[in-house]
Amino acid sequence: MTKQVAHILGVPFTTHNFDETVADLTGRVERGVRTHVVTANPEIVMIARENTSFRTVLDQAYVVPDGIGIVYAAKWTNQPITERVTGVELLEALMAEADRHGWNVFLLGAAPDVVQLAAEKLGNRYPGARIVGYRDGYFRPEDEKQIVQEIAERQTQLLFVAMGAPKQDEWIARYRDQLGATLMMGVGGSFDVVSGKVKRAPLIWQKLHLEWLHRLLTMPSRWKRQLAIPRFVWTVLSEKWKSRS
Repeated sequence: MTKQVAHILGVPFTTHNFDETVADLTGRVERGVRTHVVTANPEIVMIARENTSFRTVLDQAYVVPDGIGIVYAAKWTNQPITERVTGVELLEALMAEADRHGWNVFLLGAAPDVVQLAAEKLGNRYPGARIVGYRDGYFRPEDEKQIVQEIAERQTQLLFVAMGAPKQDEWIARYRDQLGATLMMGVGGSFDVVSGKVKRAPLIWQKLHLEWLHRLLTMPSRWKRQLAIPRFVWTVLSEKWKSRS
């Protein structure tokens, strides 16, 4: 499957829908194509506009549209992105493929109790997948070499890293060649959801594309991060108007 790209404020997004994305990534793992997946929302796009080194990471990654704002921006700019590819749903879909193919899976990040519980639940839900290791995200810089070596020695096919953006994707990019993993993906707070520590928005909120608002209402401390959304909308529309003038 050819990877087509749409650019949103300079960030290159794949244009596959969810099922196409899963099929494409599954094929990449089966062929041994090393892939760094970034699930990018408006906040990540705005970070990339101000952080040139992070922008370089995105330029070299397989970026999927995790955020309804990305889908709307594509519509406003006449680009072929038709649906969200959310990180937690993509993680679950890739675990289902790991279950079918017997892939090795390593989880890195989050709090010790969260990553342990996430590993246990994923292992029970997908018994054909091999959870070859997990490690919380509270490690020192001097521990990183040993962690990278451990992931490589486990012959990891799927590596999920939950450190928050942009840290998780910068970490993957820094050690990409040493990790030896086939598919590496930053998953943000997905381990919290998988473990049951955090509940996703009710289905009706998801269908109305208001999951971001539900998170804000249930976790008001996120309000500063959510300011990226109106900034993103204004920037996309401003760029569109400039291109027409």
